[in-house]
Amino acid sequence: MQRFFNIINRMENITLVWTILVLAAIGFVQVIARYVFNYSFTWFEELGRYVGVFVAFLGASIGVRTGSHFTMDLVVSHMGRPWQGLVRALTNCLSATFFFIVAYHSWKIVLRMHGYETTSPTMQIPMYIAYLPIPVFSIFIGIRFLLQAFKQGLKGANP
Repeated sequence: MQRFFNIINRMENITLVWTILVLAAIGFVQVIARYVFNYSFTWFEELGRYVGVFVAFLGASIGVRTGSHFTMDLVVSHMGRPWQGLVRALTNCLSATFFFIVAYHSWKIVLRMHGYETTSPTMQIPMYIAYLPIPVFSIFIGIRFLLQAFKQGLKGANP
């Protein structure tokens, strides 16, 4: 099971790095084309917006895995040993619940967009593809929060 998670983690990291690099390269080409050749790619702003959402949700999933999201734990850090882990486990469960709710409602929006058969204005891709990273990565984030809650619960239960 750990091998599976290692493969997923590595795929996430590689995808995030290459997506940001490609976005930066396209942005560099866009700036050169605009200021040197007086030509602007009409599709770049739209692509940048969709890739920005993709990067934000993928990065949030990685942030939950690595524990790099900010926390306000002044009260929790001053609690006793068993309570500290249990409160952190509870907050991770609440966060997981929130992201599962986000995934559910955003999935409904993806299905609605699929039914409308709308396309993006410039790139002409189906709009449900642009909305798809939100429910997919919300599920990843929710699962990661549940795994963190399980780890914290074990730490709180075994002082």
